[in-house]
Amino acid sequence: MANSATARQAQELLDDEGFAEEKLLEELEHCEIPAHIREARFEALKKQTSDLKQFQEKGHGTYELIDEQKKFLDITTSEERCVVHFFHEDFRRCSIMDTHLQKLAEKYFETKFARINVDNAKFLVNKLKIRTLPAVICFKEGIVVDKVIGFEELGNTDSFTTETLEKRLGNSGVIHYKNTNPEPGKKSLFGHVRQNNDDDNSDDDW
Repeated sequence: MANSATARQAQELLDDEGFAEEKLLEELEHCEIPAHIREARFEALKKQTSDLKQFQEKGHGTYELIDEQKKFLDITTSEERCVVHFFHEDFRRCSIMDTHLQKLAEKYFETKFARINVDNAKFLVNKLKIRTLPAVICFKEGIVVDKVIGFEELGNTDSFTTETLEKRLGNSGVIHYKNTNPEPGKKSLFGHVRQNNDDDNSDDDW
């Protein structure tokens, strides 16, 4: 389904939509399935393909650079789920965050991932009360539902994994991550608990 496709899977379906329809019809013809169920499955495939095309047209599957505040407003108010990274080019931890978000943008095709330079977003920075970078803001239907500020909730280390961020965003509901609950007996990283390590633990204020 569109809500669980990676960018690669979505592209494969869009590249060969006719083949996918033929395979489904062939499958249905060889099964004793009532006509109304056949029709429903075929319509579901057509809707999935339509949804994927719309996502592709909006730049889903890529980690888009937003160059102006108006475009930010257009994106966040038109998308069902959106993740935006407020960054500064001179901040090392922003580059680390970019690396992980790029991977997640390719994996979660249904969610729009983007980034905006704080130097080009003074009004938004003040409106969202962003004081520390990196700042990842999560939107659902134009409403801010969560913020990941700095690395504190990601283990307070520069070497956190993409999966750690993936789980954190899954808890926000902006991606369809299935295993968001910590294993029994294990402590979640998503409280506000600092961990000692050898990394530079300071987030960037400006």
